[in-house]
Amino acid sequence: MFSKIKNAMIAIAGVAALCHAQSSCPHFLLESPMVVNIEGFFINQKMSRASLDVEWRHHPDALDTFFVNQPDAPKFNFITAGEYRYMEFPDIKVKRQLGTHHLKETIGETPLKLDDMELLANGQFLCKDSTEQKPNILSTAFSMAWWNLVADSLPTPSKVTMNGARKEKRTFSIRQWKNYSGEMLPTLVKLESERYSGELWIRSAYPMQALASDPLKNKVEGKTKQPLPDLFRKIPVKGERKIPLILKLNQELLRE
Repeated sequence: MFSKIKNAMIAIAGVAALCHAQSSCPHFLLESPMVVNIEGFFINQKMSRASLDVEWRHHPDALDTFFVNQPDAPKFNFITAGEYRYMEFPDIKVKRQLGTHHLKETIGETPLKLDDMELLANGQFLCKDSTEQKPNILSTAFSMAWWNLVADSLPTPSKVTMNGARKEKRTFSIRQWKNYSGEMLPTLVKLESERYSGELWIRSAYPMQALASDPLKNKVEGKTKQPLPDLFRKIPVKGERKIPLILKLNQELLRE
């Protein structure tokens, strides 16, 4: 009995050591500092509608920040540096430190997970052995929700399948890729799973230097108001104001 337990522990330790020995090779969707505005609409596991609006600020050599807005839910920011991460809720001025086990949590009522933002930001995948693994299969290094990512082609696949814990599987069907300032991004994406579905698309994407001139946030300058015609102007009353006779009689009655 004890020998079986001992052998099992040795096997687990060996697997853990092997995984630890494998180095991480980042695979970024973006190679340069960019701002990407994303919208998504979903039918979640509860068969309810859910949506979100995300502004992703990507820094390959620094912190990545995701500004997440959802209807009927407090907005929050997800900040990650790969080795550590946290959430902040600006409306209530609260910060929440996150461990890797927290990455399994879903983003509000949507089927997306915090792990999805972590993978986008840091692209932490295991280095591939070309003799054993196909180039279109990427195994995650530290993901708590997903084991691997399988693309039908590279570098601009039309279909990507993600396999995760508890046999969870989902497919992203990419309808269109578009060049944004030298970066190719999937602009129209359909999400499909046995338990949920959805649509994702990119509203805008531009270099970090252009953040101050976001074309979606520029306010349209107000038009100069034309002077009102005389008919609608306030006309000052000249001379003494005349009081109607009925009001004069009422005043006399009140004095008596």
